[in-house]
Amino acid sequence: MTRSGVVRTMLIAVLSLEAASAPADIVELTDGSRLLGTVERWGDGKLILATQFAGTLEIDAALVVTIETDQPVNVGIDTGDRLVGPVEWKSEIDRAVVQTELGGIPVSVERIEAIWPKDGKSPEVLAMEEQIAKVKQEADARRARWGATLEVGLFFTEGNRDIFTARGRAELRRIAPRDLLKFYIAGDYGEDTDQRNTAEAKGGAYYEHLLSERWFAFGKVDLEYDEFENLELRVSTGAGVGYYWLKEETHELKTRGGLGYLHESFLDGLTNNAAQAELGLEYRLDITSWMRFTHATTYYPTFESVRDYRLVSDSGLIFPLGDSEVWKLKLGAQYEYKSIPSPGTKRLDQTYYANILVDLE
Repeated sequence: MTRSGVVRTMLIAVLSLEAASAPADIVELTDGSRLLGTVERWGDGKLILATQFAGTLEIDAALVVTIETDQPVNVGIDTGDRLVGPVEWKSEIDRAVVQTELGGIPVSVERIEAIWPKDGKSPEVLAMEEQIAKVKQEADARRARWGATLEVGLFFTEGNRDIFTARGRAELRRIAPRDLLKFYIAGDYGEDTDQRNTAEAKGGAYYEHLLSERWFAFGKVDLEYDEFENLELRVSTGAGVGYYWLKEETHELKTRGGLGYLHESFLDGLTNNAAQAELGLEYRLDITSWMRFTHATTYYPTFESVRDYRLVSDSGLIFPLGDSEVWKLKLGAQYEYKSIPSPGTKRLDQTYYANILVDLE
């Protein structure tokens, strides 16, 4: 034998001796397999064995023919008593022997309810902790949480024309497993060469309640003021039902439909009151872990004329600023189309924006 062969043989022998001398429980199976490790639990028809070579194994107790623990373990008996000591059991013998401080005590295998490490937790304690954790998890899932979003956008240029534009939006929301409540206020203000050219304010509330896993009922009210649309006050209410076509953590699509009422009063003294319908669509997609796309479109036809309707749309992309989960950038576009505008105003309002967003969950 070469020198390298002798060294290899000696190394294998040393490792074998070390493995043999290392404390370990022995479990033999019906197919002749002999496993070394630590018995962590025996009960409920399963034997849990922690090994160095394969991690933690879960073995059907019917396949076990021999158990020998190297260290003391707890042995729970059906009388409620507990013995502590190394255990030796072979399938051909209907009794296991527990080597307690008072000596070996034979116990019928049928009366053994569980075996677990000496310093470990009993199956009853583990089951209780698992149940407590489950109850806590369910309670946390039922607990409503509050969140808020703040958006601010500013634009200023100076020179041949002095242009200043400011826009902002704040939203407060309460999210529960079956309910969603939102309040919002928003405003736009702009000047061109010291002449005001934009002055608009909006606000409202939205409530949604799940009727089933997909169907929901909703109610909402929106208020609006717009100086340059000659609009003193617009009140739009609505209620109805909707459906979640997609309802995932990173992907959501829902539509809704309902009936409501529209009141408009204008700065020139005119008013408009009409019953209206509402058809809405909302879509959200987390394109990546750091980029989100949102879209919402709502169609408001009145019952006075098929030609009289409003269409409101908002789409945006949201990016984080650096590594922050709170500070974000939102790039988007808003469109508001009124088929029969007030005199002197256009049908379509278009707004393109880049807002700093603060997301407080």
